[in-house]
Amino acid sequence: MRRALLGLLLLSTSAVADGEIKLEVPLGKKLVRDVGYARGWFCDDPSLVAAEIYTKDDRNYWAVTGVKVGTTNCRVGTQPYTPVYYVFEVHVVDKKR
Repeated sequence: MRRALLGLLLLSTSAVADGEIKLEVPLGKKLVRDVGYARGWFCDDPSLVAAEIYTKDDRNYWAVTGVKVGTTNCRVGTQPYTPVYYVFEVHVVDKKR
């Protein structure tokens, strides 16, 4: 019974739904996303973005800035014992005029 409850708890705290969360980031612009208790991040192509995680009011936020045009997948939440994570499909695009 405890294992079943633990499994339900882990599933309910996971932030990933049906695939990646799509983000469009203009060159030189910063987007911020609330990532709850997720900590740590990595991207398939880190040369496309500049990113950081910071904490405010007991929540973590992922701030990502477009550096070079292209597409990369980024995972926010790399701690092995924290079941909360997000996967973002980041599209860095030219600035709109």
